[in-house]
Amino acid sequence: MRRAIAVAITGMLIAASLWMHALAGPAFSASFVLLGPASKAIVLVLLGVLLALGCRHLLLLGLAVYEHFTRTLARDVAPDARLPFISIIVPAYNEGPMIAQVLESLQRVRYPRFEVVVVDDGSSDQTFLRALPFRRQRNVEYRVFTKSNGGKFDALNHGIARARGEIVVCIDGDSLLHPDALLHCAGHFDDPRVGAVAGKVRVANRRTAWSLLQALEYVVGYGLAKRAQSLARAVTIVPGPLGAFRKSALAQVKGYDGDSFAEDFDLTMKLLGAGWHVVYEPRAIVFTEAPEATLELLRQRYRWTRGSLQVLRKRTHWLRTLRDPLRFGGIAYVALECLALPALHVTAQLLFVIGGLWLAAHEVVIYWWLQLLVLECAVVAFCVAVEDEHPAFILLTPVFRAFYMVALDTARLLATLEEFKGVAMGWDKVARLGRIGTAS
Repeated sequence: MRRAIAVAITGMLIAASLWMHALAGPAFSASFVLLGPASKAIVLVLLGVLLALGCRHLLLLGLAVYEHFTRTLARDVAPDARLPFISIIVPAYNEGPMIAQVLESLQRVRYPRFEVVVVDDGSSDQTFLRALPFRRQRNVEYRVFTKSNGGKFDALNHGIARARGEIVVCIDGDSLLHPDALLHCAGHFDDPRVGAVAGKVRVANRRTAWSLLQALEYVVGYGLAKRAQSLARAVTIVPGPLGAFRKSALAQVKGYDGDSFAEDFDLTMKLLGAGWHVVYEPRAIVFTEAPEATLELLRQRYRWTRGSLQVLRKRTHWLRTLRDPLRFGGIAYVALECLALPALHVTAQLLFVIGGLWLAAHEVVIYWWLQLLVLECAVVAFCVAVEDEHPAFILLTPVFRAFYMVALDTARLLATLEEFKGVAMGWDKVARLGRIGTAS
């Protein structure tokens, strides 16, 4: 029922956006000629930014809609009867509050043939001691290893080297798998060209304003960008909380690298660069804990941005040749998302405030501004529908766009500046609160 409601709201919002666009033309023509030179310049720049953002929304929305309906038509195709043996890798560093709950949740996984490989990366808390008793479980095979601290990438490679499965599923030490996640991932590997499958991350702790807005961010990110990218079989980031990989593909690209703060993004780029297909599976769900404090969230996004830029800088040579359109298009798209999109969002907000408060230009741009906001509400409504989330998320869209995303984009711009200046940084692990609950 709630999916049908969200679909109906999507249609109504798109119609409203088109109606506002029809009203904006005459209003603009009548008001623009009365503005001074400075106001005209600001209005034109702002309209250009709004047009770019609107075109991006419409392009991704169109691709995501097409992907959703083509996926729906093919959803009932039966996979190969022989399910591959899967190794679940759980890297853990100071995950004491969560590790027992995560490992217990894996006993509820509905998949006939899998093992769990736990790698304690030199934790200073009780992580290893709390994971060790699971080796005595009989219904699921747990193998628990410990090693000196070498970073998450090193813990993942340590686990992959000891994995016995032909498919490797990497999860975070604070994430809970949906019981059917492995079944939905496994079917994609019937296609020998598929090297990785990206799962869907859902925020489990939705008890604060920040975590609730992050939940909406994930809904939009997976419902829009991941679906659009999956249509081209070129998903750009297989998320750390849930990624399934063909082990032979990991061997070909030599696993994870440790020269960036975005090892999941880096690995996905290596797989795409080697010619492997990477797809998104929305039914493979994992629940994760999101930061609840302002500073924790901004520090996390700061690290993500710098890590993404480090990955991009490793592959600038992809932009110097058009011989491989997939590589060129993929890296160009990610570069625009990392660099141009935050700048566009912040610029649009600043120009709107300047135009409205100082130059009295808000009468000219208000229709276009509201039209973009209504269009974004339509995008959110579509994502809520296809990701089967609550329609109440649509009501958060104005706050999400005008406040939340501007705060994150400001942190991203700061991270971009400091990355290019070469400012030193550390891993800065987010503290776990142990509030993930029994979401799965």
